[in-house]
Amino acid sequence: MGDFFPGKKLLYTSMYGPEEYLIVILSTFVVAVMIKHLVFHTAYFWWYSCGQFYIPNKWLTFVTGKTLTQRIFEFVSSKITPTSHNIPVDIVMSALDEYFKKKEFAPSVSTVKGDVLDNIIVEYKPSSVLVIGCHVGYCLLRILQKLPENATVLVIEPKEDFIVLTKKLLSLVGWNDKVVFLSGRPTSDVIKNIRSNYGVQYFDFIFLNRTNHGEPSHVSLLKLLEGDPEKKNGYFCTSQLEPQRQSVILADKVVLLGDVPFLKYVRQSGKYESKYFQLYLEHCPQEIIDGMEMAIFTG
Repeated sequence: MGDFFPGKKLLYTSMYGPEEYLIVILSTFVVAVMIKHLVFHTAYFWWYSCGQFYIPNKWLTFVTGKTLTQRIFEFVSSKITPTSHNIPVDIVMSALDEYFKKKEFAPSVSTVKGDVLDNIIVEYKPSSVLVIGCHVGYCLLRILQKLPENATVLVIEPKEDFIVLTKKLLSLVGWNDKVVFLSGRPTSDVIKNIRSNYGVQYFDFIFLNRTNHGEPSHVSLLKLLEGDPEKKNGYFCTSQLEPQRQSVILADKVVLLGDVPFLKYVRQSGKYESKYFQLYLEHCPQEIIDGMEMAIFTG
């Protein structure tokens, strides 16, 4: 056999025959397909439906010297007359949608999920609302747009810069006095003291938002709001407690950002009637599936 070994002829192109050329062509094809999958399919999730390349928030903040909330407000302000007051909320939400679609992605319910949110608000006409995670303010504007005039709205948002942006957006549309932002203490402490600090007995509607992977499940918050049945210190209402009143929970991004414990709890605990809405992630191609879960507390 000498120093012969399988594939030795591949080392010397002068010795190539048809078999060696076929092997090289097939190998080149396989490598090209691997590169294509690594580059194209991975990069696919970094592009919007309009072909806008997605640059991570931290990179843009470093390059521009402006935070996400500052960039958003500058863009919204550029779409309206600087001296305008009480701007129609549709104009502000359209500007936000345009920014998220064409400039850079940020979680919001947008129009398709927004229709689900709108329909629930219109159907149940809540008089007291709790929003946990308003993020950049779009979902809150959407909720306020359809709420009864005298509804009470409380917001728990852990990030101060999101609160600042949301307050600016509320100021543009003249809704400063419609929302109370709760203290930045741990959410559990805030919820325990809502009744004593703000006089709210029950919440008719609770919106639960998720903006990042790895966030804690909403189950613990849900149990806090349920309270202790013996102490009757919960914030959920049923038709047995007060006729014509029910507590409706709507959770966003229960698929893409995931909250499996929440889904299992509202579907299997026997305390809720739930309904799932399969949608797609806002401002992205329809191949990126997401979902919302509505749960009505039955006690």
